[in-house]
Amino acid sequence: MSLRSALVLGLCGLTFGCASDGTLIPTGPPCSVEGVTGALPGVAISIRANKCVFGIGESAVFSYEVVTGAAVPPISVSASVGCGSCRRYSADPLSFVAWTIDGISRSGIEQQYCLCDTGCCAPDLARTVTVDAKTSAATISWSGHTWRGPSDTGQREGAAFLPGSYQVSVGFFGGTTGSVIARLPIEVR
Repeated sequence: MSLRSALVLGLCGLTFGCASDGTLIPTGPPCSVEGVTGALPGVAISIRANKCVFGIGESAVFSYEVVTGAAVPPISVSASVGCGSCRRYSADPLSFVAWTIDGISRSGIEQQYCLCDTGCCAPDLARTVTVDAKTSAATISWSGHTWRGPSDTGQREGAAFLPGSYQVSVGFFGGTTGSVIARLPIEVR
């Protein structure tokens, strides 16, 4: 549905918010993407929140669920040179998951919140991992601020996200075996 149609039907502000780029974003429950699949067989990801529109600096909790089935092929973990990924790849599907909250503000400034920089860890060792077939769940607690992770210097959070349209992305990354990425659109006003 277009922004113009939503305005005509009176949906903006009731059931849907109208993002600055003209897309509609659910303002209240349900705020979710369900069962997203991708290039890695046997993996599906869902993301859920109580709402999708937030005030500047407002915190939120996003829950996500990763379903892995017997069709997930063995995953090859490549050896790294220098600093490793700081991940402990295992049969637990969540060991292959990474997430970000990011996008460009209305004023054109990149905004990001993630656990991207955890510092320098021992190099990853090459090996093959078979992931358990199960349903795994976890949460992302977002302060409404920017942050790229603690690094190895105790990096603190930055300023509050500026108004704009963003996305919560949760991905299952299986290297050359394939990946699945679910994206939940959110808005900061």
